[in-house]
Amino acid sequence: MDKGKKRLFILLGMASLLVYGAVFGAIWFVMTSASPAVRHIAVTALAAGFVMLMIAMAAGLGSLVLGLLFGSGALWTQKLGRGVVELFYPMVLRVGQFIGISKEEIEDSYIKINNQMTVAAGNRFRPEDVLVLAPHCLQNTGCPHKITIDVHNCHRCGKCSIDGLLTIAEDTGVNFVVASGGTFARKFAKEYSPKAIVAIACERDLTSGIKDMNVQQIPVVGVLNERPNGPCHNTSVQLCKVRQAISYFTEA
Repeated sequence: MDKGKKRLFILLGMASLLVYGAVFGAIWFVMTSASPAVRHIAVTALAAGFVMLMIAMAAGLGSLVLGLLFGSGALWTQKLGRGVVELFYPMVLRVGQFIGISKEEIEDSYIKINNQMTVAAGNRFRPEDVLVLAPHCLQNTGCPHKITIDVHNCHRCGKCSIDGLLTIAEDTGVNFVVASGGTFARKFAKEYSPKAIVAIACERDLTSGIKDMNVQQIPVVGVLNERPNGPCHNTSVQLCKVRQAISYFTEA
């Protein structure tokens, strides 16, 4: 796991915490202009809410940092850490883009943090309960065979990553499908009802898919595809990373 990439999200999370503090400070300042009685009630309520929120957020961010540094912790700390990531994500995205960090970099950091939390949870499943979900852009654009309906329509010519992914699925016993978009990816997830997913995609689609599966409490390890020809065109994936991701879910 890339520590530098994960650190980006943590640092932006801390910056977001400061932004939240500044917002509450501004509200506090405005409220000081109210009448004494109203001001007393409002300021007391705001102060109590602010302190509780900041403590909860700081504790959550702290548990996330500790979890990433030292590995798996108690179940409640894992849930707290994941909740903090989801809570901070919108603000992290805005703060990062404001200071010139691309959305793609932030999504990459989010994916790596998600992967480490998923691996640290240590959940193991039968191979048939694991679904490998790949995008159709891995298929060579010159290939005439329709594999989004049935991946076994692949003729195993070796010109793209699909052949290697089929071999991995056969070796490990996991399910493997190719989706033509987010709608079909969710359709396959519903059809196969997996207990865990290894998803291959770009930063944007992985982030969206991980968020969707988090709602359904299905753990996901994301593997970024490689785009030497640009997005959505003859992409590829490092097969060793896919094998490793599967092993996180299937090997004791």
